[in-house]
Amino acid sequence: MNLLQLNSIIVPVDFSEECAEAVNVALELAEKPTKVTLLHVKYPASYINAGTAYVHIDEERHKQEVETGLQQFILRHGWQNIESIVLSGDPGNEIATYAEKNNASLIIIPTHGYHGFKRLMLGSVADRVINLASCPVLILKRKD
Repeated sequence: MNLLQLNSIIVPVDFSEECAEAVNVALELAEKPTKVTLLHVKYPASYINAGTAYVHIDEERHKQEVETGLQQFILRHGWQNIESIVLSGDPGNEIATYAEKNNASLIIIPTHGYHGFKRLMLGSVADRVINLASCPVLILKRKD
């Protein structure tokens, strides 16, 4: 008996090997790969470029570059028939919102194990997703 009906699984990815492992776990849990969606949330280009007051940022070009990177990530790992999407904004918020809008059954997200100053500066996307998501969240602890 399956206690958790998995209609769709969302896997947030940042192109790390921890995320690749999370995708593999999702594919094992899903009945079909089409039930697994890889979701990359990029910060808007204006957030990451301190010189935006002086330089025009082509947001659409930036998104296309990230989408190309996501497709390369998928090909590199040999996954087939898997959905992928790129959104822009705060990762924790966007992941939770996307999962809710798309009636996700589960979000699988790895932790990177940041501590101290790095965690303070980068925050934890996994923590935000846990607090904001309306569906269950499976956290994969970083292997040391």
